[in-house]
Amino acid sequence: MFKLNDDLKKILSSLAYQDAGEYLTTRGKMKLLGIGPEPHDTAAPPPLKRVKKPVTRRIAFISDGRGHGAPLDYAIETCSRMEAKIDLLIQGSADSTHVAALEERIRAADIHCRTVRLGANPVEEIINYIQHQPSVASIVAMPDDDTAKTIMDEIVSGRGGSMPVPLVLIEDRSATPPAKQSAA
Repeated sequence: MFKLNDDLKKILSSLAYQDAGEYLTTRGKMKLLGIGPEPHDTAAPPPLKRVKKPVTRRIAFISDGRGHGAPLDYAIETCSRMEAKIDLLIQGSADSTHVAALEERIRAADIHCRTVRLGANPVEEIINYIQHQPSVASIVAMPDDDTAKTIMDEIVSGRGGSMPVPLVLIEDRSATPPAKQSAA
């Protein structure tokens, strides 16, 4: 009688497990069968720390082939201090020899240089460039540059005097040699 009682218990237990297997998830089945770790024994995995990818800072230099003097000196010195790279934003029909001279001078200072040719609407392309390059630290231009004037007049005044990055205007003193005065 005891053997029959034990066999009936095993059969009913197996039927219960089979029925539970149709409705339970895999984790629930494992828990019911006693397989796997106990819920109190499992420690939560440590939270993952997000490591920010180091962003290389950039200085945008707006030019039409000019700016070999003080503006480029400022951009190079700023890049050296910030360990940044320079993006040459070339507008209009700039002479390739002047652009090559700018690139050569930047590379001579051991700074990585990337040249971006702007199209027919340079102001919109510069705004698009700023929005898609979050690593831009500042924009360097010459005050007599037409694109820089347009940015100052339309963009800065239209946005309440604010721009997402500083616009640094530096006069190119080497382009206009000082006038000599006569002694007479």
